[in-house]
Amino acid sequence: MSAPERTDPATPEPRVPKTAKKFHAPKYHVEFDDPALRSQYRSAPFIAGPVGLLYPLFGRIEVLGLDRIPEGPAIIVPYHASYLDPIAIGLTLWRNGYLPHYLAKSGLFTGIVGAVLKRIGQIPVLRGSARAGDSLQYARAALEAGEKVVIYPQGTLTKDPELWPEPSKTGAARLALQTRAPVIPLAHWGLQKPMPVGSKIPKPSPGSVCTVLFGDPIAYEDLAYDHDGIRALTDRITSHIAAGVARLRGEELPERFRAALTEDPEAGR
Repeated sequence: MSAPERTDPATPEPRVPKTAKKFHAPKYHVEFDDPALRSQYRSAPFIAGPVGLLYPLFGRIEVLGLDRIPEGPAIIVPYHASYLDPIAIGLTLWRNGYLPHYLAKSGLFTGIVGAVLKRIGQIPVLRGSARAGDSLQYARAALEAGEKVVIYPQGTLTKDPELWPEPSKTGAARLALQTRAPVIPLAHWGLQKPMPVGSKIPKPSPGSVCTVLFGDPIAYEDLAYDHDGIRALTDRITSHIAAGVARLRGEELPERFRAALTEDPEAGR
């Protein structure tokens, strides 16, 4: 698979925060200047190609709302219900010209997998560490470079018995309110057959279909970067993801998600 064409970002060259070099060991240092991005885009086909060839063993991907992804920087906040969904979402973005930069748990950044993730500009999250918030500094640098940053707002697989999204953590909201980048909710449905709930290993299911739905950008112009604003946007993110899941499942949105949608002035558009 050839790399999508990429133009130079319209935004100024990103500045990696000075604190990054001071506090991070070299293996956690991520660059998003033009030379680093060119290297990441050159490397990505060697990973996406084989993964894309194998993925049909587990079904196919249908995409809705692709036109809602804006040009330039964006924060994509997906629903997380399967170990397979990062692959489905990553392939969807790559096949449409975007190299996603995931915030992923630092434990993945070791050995061969870690070398691959670092090669294509993925961002480690140092959970439970005094440096945990530093991952947002790298995410800001990626956004300044005009890239797409993917943050799972739940932080882990949903444990809801009906598979609705659980309450989001505040990282995505804080990043959005700091950068004012568009926030795009992403829902999906259909991975239960190749990756049943509770399973860690997918099983062949070539006839299954995973539908990926990009939602409208979440409005948050009315919110400030303070405690109330962070809490409100965090709730909006959860509710908009849930609304997408409800649409794909053909079900009514549970009442607990409706308040944040009502508060959002753009929710009904």
